[in-house]
Amino acid sequence: MKRKLLLSLALFGALSTSAQQPDISPLPQQAVWKEYAFSNASQYQLIGGAKADADAVSLLKRNVKIANGPKSIPITIGEVSDKALKKYIEKVPDHKEGYFLKITPKEVIIAGHDGKGTYYGVQTFLQIVRQNKVMQVEIHDWPSVECRGVIEGFYGNPWSHEDRLRQFDFYGKQKMNTYVYGPKDDPYHRKHWREPYPEDEAAKLKELVECARKNKVQFVWAVHPGGDIQWNLEDSMAVCNKLEAMYKLGVRSFAVFFDDISGEGSKGDKQAGLLNYVTDNFVRKHKDVEPLIMCPTQYNKSWAKGDYLTTLGEMMYPEIRIMWTGNSVVDMIEMNDMEWINGQIKRKAFIWLNYPVNDYCQSRLLMGKTYGNGLDINNMVSGFCANPMEYAEASKVSLYSIADYTWNMPQYDALSSWKRSFTYLMPTASTAFSLFCNNNIDLGKTGHGLRREGESEDFIQMDDAEKVMYFIDMQQSANQLLADSVNHPEMIAEIKPWVESMSLLGQRGQAVWEMNAALVDGDSITFIGKYKAQAAMERKQKTLISRNYEGSIVKAKPVVSGDVITPWINDNVTNLIVEYKKQYTYGIDVFPVQNIEDGVYFIKVNGEYLTDAEASADRVGDFPVFQEKRDKTNPQRQEWLIEYEPLTGRYKITNVQDGRYLNEMGSFWRDKELNPYEANWHTFVLTKQNGKWSIQCAGNAGNKFLSRNGNRIGNNDNEQFIFEIVKN
Repeated sequence: MKRKLLLSLALFGALSTSAQQPDISPLPQQAVWKEYAFSNASQYQLIGGAKADADAVSLLKRNVKIANGPKSIPITIGEVSDKALKKYIEKVPDHKEGYFLKITPKEVIIAGHDGKGTYYGVQTFLQIVRQNKVMQVEIHDWPSVECRGVIEGFYGNPWSHEDRLRQFDFYGKQKMNTYVYGPKDDPYHRKHWREPYPEDEAAKLKELVECARKNKVQFVWAVHPGGDIQWNLEDSMAVCNKLEAMYKLGVRSFAVFFDDISGEGSKGDKQAGLLNYVTDNFVRKHKDVEPLIMCPTQYNKSWAKGDYLTTLGEMMYPEIRIMWTGNSVVDMIEMNDMEWINGQIKRKAFIWLNYPVNDYCQSRLLMGKTYGNGLDINNMVSGFCANPMEYAEASKVSLYSIADYTWNMPQYDALSSWKRSFTYLMPTASTAFSLFCNNNIDLGKTGHGLRREGESEDFIQMDDAEKVMYFIDMQQSANQLLADSVNHPEMIAEIKPWVESMSLLGQRGQAVWEMNAALVDGDSITFIGKYKAQAAMERKQKTLISRNYEGSIVKAKPVVSGDVITPWINDNVTNLIVEYKKQYTYGIDVFPVQNIEDGVYFIKVNGEYLTDAEASADRVGDFPVFQEKRDKTNPQRQEWLIEYEPLTGRYKITNVQDGRYLNEMGSFWRDKELNPYEANWHTFVLTKQNGKWSIQCAGNAGNKFLSRNGNRIGNNDNEQFIFEIVKN
């Protein structure tokens, strides 16, 4: 009996020290795991630190205990050329930024092909020693793509200074080496590109450049001169002068953008001439400046016409990298895409991936898995950067996977990477965060056409009883996330409106279930009570606004599970009301009478689109205009949210791009302090006849009808059925 117990203990000991492969991100190219090495509380002796990459050594010293005691485990660190690592030369991958990492009970070896390789070897070592048990391992690792990272190139509220500092720390840990600075709403990047940054803004940029450098991130500053550039020597010199000013702030990599423009600035031969001039007169005069990156005007295949792309390919110096978004503005990238564009531009394209950016579907957070890009294109791209959401922390769900994908493309697993991101980003609330992400995946219907699969997938598969539990889980998970704000304040602050919406959605789902039970039981009083509670929660949902602060460029109204759970609840409420009315008259006056359902619409007259031409949440005194064509760059400027207002029984009409409401004059607010939204002034009666609608003022605004007046809306006394209100 005693012998059997000893055998069992021996077996347990063997199992407890067997190979345990920790989660490492990005996934290494080659890793061989063995048995237990040593405790994660060990201390270390540093060998070779004087000659190794300074950032790598500093990172190591900040995160492990360095001591020269007899029990200290030696860490030999450095680049492949260092004498201390001479015997490991053949072990180090012959790739830029590659490294060899070896952990045994007696020593640790961190050998980089170059300084960045050593730094990335340290990052991997730190991930391993944070595990409960440090396991023996040999790792040979290197990146699939040379330039990997992020381009801050979205419309809307730019990231804050603090957002960017946190991003660089994240990029360093995830082995992303490129950040392109190009927020559309930075005036000194675009509108006032010739002007230098004010002193305080310049100081912040200098701090960002230094922080990026310490995390081995190349800070690429982009200038966007195409909107008003003159093709003359003066403006060519102005571009060089602006880049020189940024060089003095520490920037060593630059881009020139010509995206989303038309007219004179969009000429390919002129753009090529300018880029060559800047290369000759700025880049080549500095030995430490990287070749330029340019974003062309025709940056996707659907916009390609004439000889624009071939002109760039033939005229522009071959070292200049050219950005590309794919077959359309928003697209995933595959082998045939790369074969086509590389043939046009005579070089490897630099990918600008427009995901998870949501500036064209601002009501949705894109928290789903990152999939659809080819696993065999690493040798066909000169770089691969993702354009994120204006929500910097929330974007990390996808950026975590972008790092995985670009580091080890052939072995990338979208689902596995997505699931690992939950624990990495929200370790104390990963299950609740997983549920949140699963209900914030799809973009809905947009002008760009991209859809994402898997939103609320579990809910779709469930039977009725399971759905009730799912609604309870939504509410409880939302509460857990909101309570976790102490541990993850930046993430929770960003996603809070959507988390609150998820909680209300869960409560509404439970109320719908209770309405159904009351109807089955013949309890009309409970039915009406639960309906009122559900309606109150729906109204509260509609009051939620993201970025609702002074100076916000875009204010979004959160949508959670917009194509699964939200319509499920709305449809069931409608059906339950229909069934209730067949049996009862008690309380039916509380039900809304809607002749158009809440949703996003185009408003057209004679086929022309009502457009928020000067979209900006802070603008006052301007008005929407009619435009003949769909806006392919900012489609939300032509999208209008029409919502039933229970207080008036009429409809509020707001622009999706910036959230400004349409007032009784057919304009936007004249003064946001003196003329804020008031339901009794700013809601309309919508009436349909022969397929077209009239829009009538009501309440305090009188009873005039909106009409067309030139290229804008006016009003008069005559009812006019002229508006085409078309569901998006």
